[in-house]
Parts: sequence; C-alpha cells; structure tokens
Amino acid sequence: MHEMIEKMLTRHAIRRYQDKQLDEETLEQILQAGLYAPSAGNNQRSRIVVCQDKEINEQLGKLSRAIQFKDANPTKTSQAISADQPSIRDDLTLMDGFYHAPTVLTIFALQMKYSHEDAAMIAENIMLAAHFLDVGSCYVGRTEAVFATEYGQQLRKKWGIADDLVAVGNVLLGYREGPAPHDKPRKEGRILRV
Repeated sequence: MHEMIEKMLTRHAIRRYQDKQLDEETLEQILQAGLYAPSAGNNQRSRIVVCQDKEINEQLGKLSRAIQFKDANPTKTSQAISADQPSIRDDLTLMDGFYHAPTVLTIFALQMKYSHEDAAMIAENIMLAAHFLDVGSCYVGRTEAVFATEYGQQLRKKWGIADDLVAVGNVLLGYREGPAPHDKPRKEGRILRV
C-alpha cells in the first residue's frame, strides 16, 4: 500500500491535547496545505483564521457545546462516539467543545452555492497534513451558529471578516495527549459498483 494512502487510513479525530502550542514551521506547512485545497471555480475566497488565544478558543468552545445541546436534554442525546477520544456527546462533563486544543482554525468561505464544499476541502487537506506531521486534529461543525452569536459577531468584526463570507467549520490542532485511538472497522456495503 502506498505510504500516503496508509497515512490517510490511520488518521483519527483527536480530542485530547497536550498543553503545548504547535511550532510555527509545522503550522505553516499545515496552513499551506489548506490553501492548496480545490475551490469552486478556483475562487480562492475562503479565509482561515488561526486563533491561538486560549481565552477566545475556550469561549468559542463553550458556545459550540451549548449550541450542540440547545433545546435538547444532553442525557437523552448523548451517544457513543469514541471511548478513546470522548466527545462532548460521550462525556457530559466536557464543557469545552474545542477540547482545550491550543490552536483553533475557523474556516470562512464565500457565501454561495459551494461554500460548504470549499470549506470541507480545506479542512480535509489541513487534517491530512496535520496527521502527516504528527499533529492531532478534529473537525467541529456548528460554526455558523457560533459566529451568529453576539460574541461571534464581535470576533468577525475584530478579525476583519467580510460580510460575504460564512463561518463553515473549525479544525482543532494540537499535539495528541496519550495513545493514538484504535482503528475502527469500516461498515460493509458502502461501495456500490454499477
């Protein structure tokens, strides 16, 4: 098996991070991979906001968690996602929906028909590059709702994000704390040949 394919098969969502910031050279390589993701019509209008401010990331993570359980009883919506790397749905004592990741990326894409697809391409490139460089990552949605809050709007303004860009997703980055998660088997019957 090709080394690149093998690395792709061993990437996992990481939700436990060391209290250690990424080194700048590694971060730059990861961000460069994100910039080279495809975009609809090669518009290249998306923005990747890198936030390494612990206080801001924690506040955004708390908002993300609150939005996850908005109008729902967490004890009735929790589910088993990962015993190795518990999510906020696995462990209701986790209050930070960003799991104390030292670096949080917010991907803003041009508000158009393909904004979510553009952001997904960026996120995937970033997560794969991170894994190749021994950095843990995790994708978190709910970003549009987080940035629709008063706090999110204030950050958009502070960060100079144009009104025609929509907050699509977050990618958490950091060095993994503890052992790597075990491989999870793939479900059968997901490929149909016609």
